[in-house]
Amino acid sequence: MSSERRQFPRFTIPENAMAYEGGRKLGRVSQAGGGGMLIDVVPEGISPAEFPTGRRLRVTVVEPATGARTTIDVIVRYANATGVGAEFITGKEADVTA
Repeated sequence: MSSERRQFPRFTIPENAMAYEGGRKLGRVSQAGGGGMLIDVVPEGISPAEFPTGRRLRVTVVEPATGARTTIDVIVRYANATGVGAEFITGKEADVTA
């Protein structure tokens, strides 16, 4: 029996898939699954203090080889000097406004 307890499987992400917020490069998307993603932040000019737990972001993921772009709303679940863990909120009922 596997000790893997993930609610969703992880997706295969191209090594050069990058995440941007408002045109600013956040870093490489290193993991993604049905519930969220991990962004390995670029070291220059990004501080974990910019990403407090609960902060909502609109992130665009770009795959440079194909030019594919996907914009998603996320909420920060944790951040440290090397990465930001974010949960997908796009399309969830709580995210819908009247």
